[in-house]
Amino acid sequence: MSGTGAVWSRVRSRIQSFPERLATCGVEAAAYGKCVQAATAPGGDLRRNLCAKEFEALRNCFVAVVRTASPPPSPFLPPAPAGSAAYLGAWPAGRVVETVQP
Repeated sequence: MSGTGAVWSRVRSRIQSFPERLATCGVEAAAYGKCVQAATAPGGDLRRNLCAKEFEALRNCFVAVVRTASPPPSPFLPPAPAGSAAYLGAWPAGRVVETVQP
């Protein structure tokens, strides 16, 4: 298991940098928070997808931050097969998963 220390060091540094990177989404987070707060205030009407536009903006910001935080592809791995493309697909309930289309 030589080399696992180096791997954990890289993973740890990426995880530790996330709060700083996600802080760049403050405007989107504030807009989403205000929408939810207004909907849950007395007399508010919290409904599904009420704040969907604000949530989508926050989600897009998080995805962009995660993409910039990801390490570059390894030069030791072969390129992806022709015709394949990685994309982000949305699961029900707003979960996001990265998948690869064969």
